Amino acid sequence: MVRAAPLEPRTLQWNYHHVCYRKRRIEALPRSWRAFWPPPSLTATRFRWPGRRALLVVIVMAGLGLGSPGVSVPHAAGASDAVRAQIAEAAAIKAEANRLALQYRGNPQGLRAAGRAGLVAGRNDATVAAFLQLGWARRQNAALERYGAMLGAVHEQQLVPAVAGIRYFASQIHNRLIHAGSGRLITVSLQGQQLIAFDQGRVIVDTLVTTGRPALPTDVGAMQVLRKDAPWTMKSPWPRGSADWYPDTPVQMVVWFTKNGEGLHDASWQPDATLGPGSQNGPYASHGCIHVPLSAVRILFNWAPVGTPVVVYPGDGSPVANQVAQQSVDALGNPTSGLRGD
Repeated sequence: MVRAAPLEPRTLQWNYHHVCYRKRRIEALPRSWRAFWPPPSLTATRFRWPGRRALLVVIVMAGLGLGSPGVSVPHAAGASDAVRAQIAEAAAIKAEANRLALQYRGNPQGLRAAGRAGLVAGRNDATVAAFLQLGWARRQNAALERYGAMLGAVHEQQLVPAVAGIRYFASQIHNRLIHAGSGRLITVSLQGQQLIAFDQGRVIVDTLVTTGRPALPTDVGAMQVLRKDAPWTMKSPWPRGSADWYPDTPVQMVVWFTKNGEGLHDASWQPDATLGPGSQNGPYASHGCIHVPLSAVRILFNWAPVGTPVVVYPGDGSPVANQVAQQSVDALGNPTSGLRGD
């Protein structure tokens, strides 16, 4: 029997390339000789894997594709920022779901109420972000609404992750909002008749207020501090005899946020106890300005430089599109609604 001459020796690692090399050399032999050198089996070959860096990427991607709960490697080498963010989000929502399952065990009504409260807060913050034209808010709000759509779930197994997702994304929207830009922000909720001022995430002022009456509502949208005066006398822009006329009214300090007469100011004629929800429909409702307790407006006057954003928003917890549709200022924050006053 005639044997083929042995293959010339080469120093190769036992890997896939070596298997392919041997296979090509054997196939080049005469057909009658190939039986003596059958193609090597891939399953019997010891492979050398590409390396730990690539292996970690494979594991992370496999975990994402299969939804394996055991994969939680937010800093896997080679993974993109988007992949790491998705892994971190999934882990945070899962942790929150576990906590909620224990806290609301046997109390689905309480769990659903917590979810609704989170959805309202998230929508309101997302509305402020939309008025400020913060692009990142679109994705966060879309995720919030996806989980919000699950609140009608009958089974607690579905309700728990829904509430966990709502709370996670509502928190993300809020935290990013109050640290955006310079970190200084004044927000006013018309529904809550509440003003909150933030400085790098820290609450500077949190107070009840009174905004404009139904006939002369405070403008809605993103505005900014334009100037400050102390003291100041409010003068009616409407002539005597008009239904909206009022006599000259002195105030101690004003933080103006529009050019048509809207500002944050004290109102000595209004008892502090009458501030808050519903007061925009009462006897002390303003002509468009925002009545603030003197102690609070003093802080705002000294703290807020010209240019500080002032965002007035509906605050009714409806979807962002519904609230944004009520905007009454242009892209530069100039009201399109007409004159306002005290």
